[in-house]
Amino acid sequence: MEEEIKKIRNKQSNILFYFMLSIGLIGSLTILLQNIYRWTIVDIFTPFIAPFIEMIGYLVFIVCSLIVFVYFVVSKPFQRARNGIPILINIVVLVLVFIVPFTSLTLNLDYRLNKSEREEAIKLVVDESLKPNVPYNTALIHLPNKYEKLSKGGGEIVVKGSGQDTHILFYTYRGVVDNFAGFIYTADGRSPDETLFGDFIQVKKLDKNWYWVSAT
Repeated sequence: MEEEIKKIRNKQSNILFYFMLSIGLIGSLTILLQNIYRWTIVDIFTPFIAPFIEMIGYLVFIVCSLIVFVYFVVSKPFQRARNGIPILINIVVLVLVFIVPFTSLTLNLDYRLNKSEREEAIKLVVDESLKPNVPYNTALIHLPNKYEKLSKGGGEIVVKGSGQDTHILFYTYRGVVDNFAGFIYTADGRSPDETLFGDFIQVKKLDKNWYWVSAT
């Protein structure tokens, strides 16, 4: 009888552990994925709503972390090594979120994966197969469906200058007014001209004719 009771308690303990492990993983994956896909979230939900989505994500993480922390604290001493795994996972993920440059990694991946298609679109612009087609702004071109994914915030690119002075901006973040970030192609390979786009906070050279800029 005692043996059966012990087995039942062990089974219940295991079920509770895996339940708490699931809660810990939900919290960790929530903030991990929202940091990896931050620009995608902004693109889908707009810059106005995205911060609230991010706040909800961190709230989910905090609640999940509190639950698994309490679970660890109230555990019997001989169970703490195992029962501390969920909160340990959350701590490790939180540290990763603060030290790993997820934004830089995802932008670099975006640049490398889509470079050839962006250059296809640029060739169409240079050949004048693509011309400004947005009524309210003569510098904007709404890309064809095939290329819409190349510029966040609506699939539009900014074309300024001509000939060797041509600058073409593909948005990675399209905020309001002059608040934006994106990849800029310059025909002559020189650093992008601030007078064409606004004040740059950051300019990073990626390749011969390519730069990533952040402006406000």
